[in-house]
Amino acid sequence: MLLLVILAISILTQTCDSAHALSQSNTGMNGLWEYPTAEILPDGQGRFGYTNASPYKFYFLNMTWLPWLEINARLNTFDTIWIGQRDYMDKAIDLKLMLYDNYRSSNYWYIPSLAVGIMDTSGTELMKSYFAVATWHWGSFSPTLGYGTDRLNGVFAGLEWEVNDWLSVKAEYSPLNYANDIVSNRRVLAKTPSSKYNFGVVLKSPWGTEASVSYQRGDEFVFTISQHLNLGGPYLAGEKMPYKKDGDARIATWDKIDSKQLIRKIKNGLEKYVRVRDIDVKLDTLKNGGHKLTLAYENYGHSSHADAMMRILVVLASVMPETDELVLIQRVSRVPIVAAEFPGEFLFDLRARSIRGEKALEHAKFYWADYKRQNVKSDPEPDSDINSVTAKLLANRARHNVKAMVTYEPRIDQTLQKSYFDRWSLDLIYQGRYSNGWGSILDIKFPLANHIDIWWEPDLNDKIRIQQAAVTYLSNINNSGRFWLFGEGGYLDEEWFGTNIWARWYTPDGRFWLGGRFTAQRDRDPEEFGRLTHGRYMFYFGGKYEDDRDPWRYHGWFQAGFNIDALDLDFGFDWGEYLDRDQGYKISATRRWDDTAIGFWYIKTDTLAPDRDYTKIGVHMEIPAEKWFGTFFGRNSEHIWEQDTLILSAWMLNSGREGGIVRSPDRIMAQMRPAALKKNVARLLEEYCAYDEDSQDNRFKNVRSLMDYILR
Repeated sequence: MLLLVILAISILTQTCDSAHALSQSNTGMNGLWEYPTAEILPDGQGRFGYTNASPYKFYFLNMTWLPWLEINARLNTFDTIWIGQRDYMDKAIDLKLMLYDNYRSSNYWYIPSLAVGIMDTSGTELMKSYFAVATWHWGSFSPTLGYGTDRLNGVFAGLEWEVNDWLSVKAEYSPLNYANDIVSNRRVLAKTPSSKYNFGVVLKSPWGTEASVSYQRGDEFVFTISQHLNLGGPYLAGEKMPYKKDGDARIATWDKIDSKQLIRKIKNGLEKYVRVRDIDVKLDTLKNGGHKLTLAYENYGHSSHADAMMRILVVLASVMPETDELVLIQRVSRVPIVAAEFPGEFLFDLRARSIRGEKALEHAKFYWADYKRQNVKSDPEPDSDINSVTAKLLANRARHNVKAMVTYEPRIDQTLQKSYFDRWSLDLIYQGRYSNGWGSILDIKFPLANHIDIWWEPDLNDKIRIQQAAVTYLSNINNSGRFWLFGEGGYLDEEWFGTNIWARWYTPDGRFWLGGRFTAQRDRDPEEFGRLTHGRYMFYFGGKYEDDRDPWRYHGWFQAGFNIDALDLDFGFDWGEYLDRDQGYKISATRRWDDTAIGFWYIKTDTLAPDRDYTKIGVHMEIPAEKWFGTFFGRNSEHIWEQDTLILSAWMLNSGREGGIVRSPDRIMAQMRPAALKKNVARLLEEYCAYDEDSQDNRFKNVRSLMDYILR
C-alpha cells in the first residue's frame, strides 16, 4: 500500500522525461534484484562486477552489444556445493531482446517498454528460464511487471525509485523457485526462503562505480559492486588536444605566409599533439591561385586511426589559412592504405568549431589509396600546379620500438580441481616498422610467478621462451587499393611456428570482401626456448604425445565478409580444412566501436562429439589499452589487447584448430576501411566541436573512470 501511495504522488509531481539511471540485478543483467526489467543500457555500454548472495556468488560482465540486445556473461559459484577442493562453478549467458523502448521513444506514460529474454543459455543450463517483462517510466519511478518460466516461476513485479543522481531504492516481489538449483543431487539453497519480498538501495558514483546492499529471501543481506564501461568512447580523453576559441580563429592570409615556415608550424604541432611518423607533406600553389595540401603519414601511437586523423586535422586548422583542397593519406610501413579529401572550407569550419554530425563530412571523400594518390613529390603535377614545396617530417620517429611490459594471464576452468590459475610475466618486445610494407616483432617472455597447471596447455609453463618472433608483409597487389596481400612468418605464438598468407579483395567502401588464407605451421616444443618438435603433438584426456608424422601442417580456407555500416557489425565466413585435417566452417559476428571490438564465433567441423552440433564457440575481444590506462598516465597508447576466449567446447581437443596468427588482415584493416574511418572521424568531429572547456555542464560528459573524473 505504501508503494502505491508513493507511486500516485510521483505521477502527480514528476514529468515523463525525467532522467533514469539503470542498475544491475544480482546476476548483472539490468533489473531489480533477482529479476530483469525491460531496460538496457545505451549502445556499447555495460558493466562488470561481483555479487555475494550467499550461497550464490556471481561474477558478471554485462553489455549492450547491439542497440536492442543485452548480453550478460557470468560465472556462478555455490559455496554449499564442493567439487574437489573448491566451490562448484557454473558459467552462464543471459540474453535480453528489447521489443519496444518507451523511455527513449515515447512520452505516453501508460505505454511500457517491452522485452523478452532467456537466462542461462549455455553450458549446463542449470538456471535456464524464459521471461517477458514490461517496465513503465513515470518520472523518477519505474514499476515493472513480468512473467518467467522454470526458475523464474511465474508472475514477478517490482519498483525502482531514483531518489537522486547517486541513490536509488528498489523493491520486488520474487516467486523465484530455488528448489531446482540442484548439483550432484544436492540443493544449492537447502531451505525454502521465508519471504518473497526483496528490497534495498543502490549507490552510484560520478565515475561509474555502483554499490548496492539489499535484504533478500527474508534472511540474507546481499552485496553487489560494479564498474560502468563505455566501449563506444570517449576517444579524445587521456591526452590534450589543441584548442582554440572562436575569438582566436584568425589566421594570416597566404600572401603573408612563408610556405617553409608554415611547414615548420605543422611539424611543431604534430610533434606536440600527435604520435605519427614517416610524414611527407606537399604544399601546392595551383594555377587559379588556390592552394592544396597533401600530407601522408603513419599512425604509430594511437589505437584509434580516426583519433590520429582527427588530431592532424585540428593541428592543420590551427595554423593553416583557407585552403582549396586538403588530402590526408594514411600509410602502414609506407604502403598507402586509405586517403581522405576535404573541401577547402573544412579547416575554417573546424577552427570555428561549427561542425555538427555526420553531415560535416558529406562533401569529404574517403577511398582506398594507391601510389598515384600518394604522390608527395617535388615535381609539379602537369596542368595543375605552378609551384610545389615538399618536406619530410619526423621521418624515423618510432621506426624501432623497444619496450618491457608486465603481463598477467588468467585461466578459469570449471572442470579442474582448482578453478582459477594465473601467471605473471615480463615481456621484452621489439617492434620494427620498415618501408615497402615490411615489419617485424620479437617478444621474449620471462615468467615471474606461474600458478598455471593445465595439461592441455603445456606451453603455459615457467620456462623463458620466445613468445613471438616474426616478419610481416603488406602489399597493395595492383596499386588500386582494393587487392591486398598479407604475409607473416616465424614464431607466430607460443604454440606454432610457420607462415600465414592472406589475399583480400575489398569493395570501394570496404564493406564487403572476398579472399582466402593459406597456412603452413608446425608445433613448438613447450619445454625449450625456441626448439621445434620432430613430429606432431596430439592431445588426449589427461596428457599429450608426439607422433612421428610429418610435423608440417598445410591447410587453407576460403573467406568472405560483409559489414552492416549503421552498426559497424562485421559478419565473417570461413570454409576449409583445419590443422588436424578436419573440414568445416566458421561463422563470426563482430561489433566494432572504432578501436574496440567484441565478437562471437562458431566453428563446426566433421569431427564432433556425440550429441553436439558444434566444435567450438567463443568470443573475440579487441580492447585498447588507452581506454583502461590512458587516463591514468595522461597518454594514449597504440596497444590493443586482442584475445579469443573459448566459451563452449565439444571436448574434441584436436578439432577446429586454426593455428597461430601475429596480426590478421581484419586487425590491420578494420578501422581503415573507407566507410568505417569516415564514420568514426565524423563522430570525433562532433564530439570535439560540441565540447566546451569552460562549461561545467559538459565537464563530466565523457567520464569513464575515477581518474578521468579527478583529472577533469
